Amino acid sequence: MASVVLSEAEKLYIVHGEDLRVDGRGCEDYRCAEVETDVVSNTSGSARVKLGETDILVGIKAEMGTPKLEKPDEGYLEFFVDWLVY
Repeated sequence: MASVVLSEAEKLYIVHGEDLRVDGRGCEDYRCAEVETDVVSNTSGSARVKLGETDILVGIKAEMGTPKLEKPDEGYLEFFVDWLVY
């Protein structure tokens, strides 16, 4: 079993910081979340998520393709990642 090494600051936070968050909110405080789907028209699927001051836009595009010549009986998955955080 691997051991986890914690700094003294992390140990203090675990023992004494159970009601604190980095941004000052308590554990029971939450941020309003908004979720929109199908927001980008040229994708197979997309979503925009707003959580507090964070705004994330994600799009996914899927296409059917032909297998590579060296592996005609196998499919493959190719993906690209772009993200935008405001």
